[in-house]
Amino acid sequence: MELVALGNVQGRLCGELAASIARYLTQGDTEAEAGSEGATYYHESEPAFEDATRILKEFGLVRPVPRDDKPDETWYCRHALTMSCETMPARLACAIPADDERIEALLSAFLAIACQHDGLSSERAPFTPPSDYRAALRALARAGYAQAVGSAYRWTDKTGPAMERIEAWDQQGRSLATLREEDRLAQADAAWRTMPETIRRAHFGKQPVRVVPVVEALTMSWRDGAWHPVTREVPAVSDGQIALARRLIDLAQGRG
Repeated sequence: MELVALGNVQGRLCGELAASIARYLTQGDTEAEAGSEGATYYHESEPAFEDATRILKEFGLVRPVPRDDKPDETWYCRHALTMSCETMPARLACAIPADDERIEALLSAFLAIACQHDGLSSERAPFTPPSDYRAALRALARAGYAQAVGSAYRWTDKTGPAMERIEAWDQQGRSLATLREEDRLAQADAAWRTMPETIRRAHFGKQPVRVVPVVEALTMSWRDGAWHPVTREVPAVSDGQIALARRLIDLAQGRG
């Protein structure tokens, strides 16, 4: 018998999402197995972890564990799971109605942790989830938030509002990570085509091409999509310039 038959699809989805969140949050517990009943964690005042803690508390899945010297402090303290992650899907499948408005908040909390902290893809292209997230993706697919593509999955438009809330997609449903990558590729192509010969000879004339000098050249001369005379005031190096430098090296070595 399908597990989803034991309760409603939305309730089981809540259970799978909550289990994934709880398993991630408690992975640092050195005294209990991650995801086990009683396993604890601290939200570290990290917004994504705080939001996850709030929604897990609403479902009765975590409880505060106040410090002995601060018995009245029930937020800035560790929290413990009230049941194991293995228990959550079946328990919530029978307890959560299909029209529960908290589902969207739980979905946002799941995506914030899984996509922004644990490497799960937020892009529109199909992806293969890690084993810890397969049950959650199966439940998301049953509820219409994802679509199975062979052994992979892709996010559907139904996930759009939650992805927008965690600032992973824009209002048109486009992945911001994909847009940033497309911009990086376009900038690199423009920088390579218009690169002054002096920079090309100095930094790409010998093998192997080193990343640091290319980053320095970009920092001093590449601004607003064009090459400029070397500036006297060198701005701080950004992650974007490092990625751009690596792409230029790929182009120089024929890996474009």
